[in-house]
Amino acid sequence: MSEKRKRKRITIVGGNFAGLTAAIKLSRHHVVTVIDPSEHFEWLPNIHEILSGVKTPQGLRLDRIAIVEQAGHRFLRDRVTVLQPAQCRLATAGGCELGFDACIVAVGALWNTHHTPGADRYAMRFRSVADALAIEHRLHMLVQQGKPLRIVIAGGGISGIEALGEILRRHRDDASLSVELVEASAQLLPGLAAALDADLRRLCEPYAVKFRTGTTIASVSPKGVRLTDGTRLRSELTLWTAGLAPPALLCESGLARPPQVWADVHQTLQSRYFDNTFVVGDASQLPQAVGKQAYNAIDMGALAVANVAHLLAGRTLKPFMPAPKPLLIAFGDLQTYLVAGSSVLASTVLAGAKEGVYQLFMSQMAPNGVLNSLPAAVGRLWQSWHKLALPQLLSLADFKNLPDLRGIRLL
Repeated sequence: MSEKRKRKRITIVGGNFAGLTAAIKLSRHHVVTVIDPSEHFEWLPNIHEILSGVKTPQGLRLDRIAIVEQAGHRFLRDRVTVLQPAQCRLATAGGCELGFDACIVAVGALWNTHHTPGADRYAMRFRSVADALAIEHRLHMLVQQGKPLRIVIAGGGISGIEALGEILRRHRDDASLSVELVEASAQLLPGLAAALDADLRRLCEPYAVKFRTGTTIASVSPKGVRLTDGTRLRSELTLWTAGLAPPALLCESGLARPPQVWADVHQTLQSRYFDNTFVVGDASQLPQAVGKQAYNAIDMGALAVANVAHLLAGRTLKPFMPAPKPLLIAFGDLQTYLVAGSSVLASTVLAGAKEGVYQLFMSQMAPNGVLNSLPAAVGRLWQSWHKLALPQLLSLADFKNLPDLRGIRLL
């Protein structure tokens, strides 16, 4: 048997947070192939800032091919169309067939319109840098054409709230601006402290923003939306952030089986149906559910690598134990919230903390190592901070009173 054949073949399907983390951590002693249809990795937690011009597409993208090749592995720009874990093989849209000894599936999640009539055609999605850029262009065109900025946002979760914050940052002085945000749950940011809902409503009181909670959109048209109670809302731009859908590959491969729509995994991230396959990130459904957040995906990618090594060596697998991490939610330049367990802190200065997370990750992931990536990181840091944090710092008369940090009472 050749030396190369002795090396284990590990395939990673998907190259976002979980998949790239796994690729970077996998040993060069394995034959590793990362498959993804896009050449760019995108920092999705900050795409809302494209709507206000704080971020550019270039600042949120890294060369996925260079990252994988620097880790010593092969990158295949293609889409997996057939995955057969039982046969240890997969096939791509480009006609490539690969065998594997272990597979890490990190295909993420898709835009979900919940089959709402007209949404696929008339609503604008908000799942990528390109999506955010298209929305920014649409807003710019409305302003250029002198049309009213009548906007409907579907979804009052983190994505919808952060998008609203950036729209207000850039357009709140436009007299024609009016925003209707529709959320199916009874409160904004469902699942988090109700006090966040109250604080967001307080911040929006000076502006033409209306929150419609406890209702859903029944249909979308070129002129607006119709709610399930029959109410019609005019809209020049309908932005859809409501919900995620599983990629079809999960069901087609047998990783997800009815009634489950996400891939059913053990707490070790190993598929319940195929021992040689691990599912990480948004695509996985653990016995103890975790939020579909980037930091969980990163930790899952790292654990999947360890458990693949344990599987191939016949050792016991380790369970995924999500580390308690604070959640940072930006609301334009009006407020940033830090949610840590049962505590909620609010301060405009916390925008710097969210920016720091972005800079640290992008610098660590950038090809050619941290030292060589410093010029690009410094450029991104200056571009963002002079628009985000510096105006706040320079407007304060007394530096000692800089932190406007306050706790929000939980309701």
